[in-house]
Amino acid sequence: MGILFGGGVREKRAAGGWTGEPIISPIRGTDVNGATNVASNPDQALQVSTVWACVSLIARSVSMLPLETFRMQGDIHTRITDPKLVTTPSPGMTQSEWLHMLVVSLCMRGNAFGEITDRDGNGNATQVSILNPDAVNADVDPDTGDLVYKYGAKQRVIPPQNMWHMRGFTLPGRKVGLSPIAYAAATIDIDISSRKFAGDFFHGGGIPKAILTSDQEINQTQATTIKERLLAATRNREPIVLGAGLDYHALGVTPNESQFLETQRANVPQIARYFGLDPEMVGGSSGGSLTYASVEMRGISFLTYSLSWWLKRIEDAMFPLMPQAAFVKFDTEALLRTDAETSAKTTVQYLAGKVITPTEARAKRNMAPMTLDQRKESNMVPLSITPLGAAKAEPNLKELPYGVPPMPAPSAEPVDNEGAPASVL
Repeated sequence: MGILFGGGVREKRAAGGWTGEPIISPIRGTDVNGATNVASNPDQALQVSTVWACVSLIARSVSMLPLETFRMQGDIHTRITDPKLVTTPSPGMTQSEWLHMLVVSLCMRGNAFGEITDRDGNGNATQVSILNPDAVNADVDPDTGDLVYKYGAKQRVIPPQNMWHMRGFTLPGRKVGLSPIAYAAATIDIDISSRKFAGDFFHGGGIPKAILTSDQEINQTQATTIKERLLAATRNREPIVLGAGLDYHALGVTPNESQFLETQRANVPQIARYFGLDPEMVGGSSGGSLTYASVEMRGISFLTYSLSWWLKRIEDAMFPLMPQAAFVKFDTEALLRTDAETSAKTTVQYLAGKVITPTEARAKRNMAPMTLDQRKESNMVPLSITPLGAAKAEPNLKELPYGVPPMPAPSAEPVDNEGAPASVL
């Protein structure tokens, strides 16, 4: 029973039914239905910090991005008021919570199931409750080839028109998504085994902590008595008194020699690849010399090569749920927030190029449009402000109304009425 998604019915293992593992075995010669611990219990994978970091990074990043609604009007995308499906997709649940739950289900099981529980007067979905994927059986109807969804211990049948099914990684001919955890089961199981070995090692289960030797002959009874007395003294952290030619040799094996730390480090980039992430973003090493010039460049790389695929899949999956001609789109600018100086320069360039208006620029900063008094006050501020000690800025003339000639530029030296240079006394 999965601890992540709670109780419920496990995936149906019958032929033709959906299983949480891919139909192609991740390991040659093994069974996908329980050859490793992780394959039989996918939630166990979250005990591996790299898996937790990968799933958490993708889910947190997607859920923090604003999901906005647009309507297609000709070739123009017009922002419209978000419907109930976007603001509160499920009863008592915010947009970010709903998206986080959706992405975790996709990353852990390869599929996300949502039951449409409410519609508006036009038949458009207004509420979609994300279901526990471990409690959903998806069987292929042999007559129609369509999926039949059954949910819960009582196997309640959910009509296809009321089931919203989003797939993660897919293969041709497969009606369900593939589980990344199942394909990475071998690598994840090695990580769990190495951690178990590390725990046994540090708790004394790997090798003895010390060796007692003597220059005299000791029988088994004496050896047992000496060992028990030594254990009793070390347990209470009392001074040890050795006699009868006894010599105590502590054994220490460095973690480097025991190899489990190297095994765990080697597993980080392998697990990250299953989730399409740069290992450096989850505490690993990419093994290359590529570095990012700024945090913004790292964010762009993450968005381009890792996150954009998930965003596009969610946008496409939600399109059938939206009213006619409406669609949703993530605002990725929230992920690419720059420093204050870069943001200010970009805004000035947009204003100068007349890409946006001052009101739109202020709205981006959650500021109301300027009042008349604020406009008058802003006109008193010179367009070119040079900090003390900085190079003199080039004159920046204010744009004049149409029909008003610009003022002539001042001459480098005074001239008389005829235009000739005037004599300076």
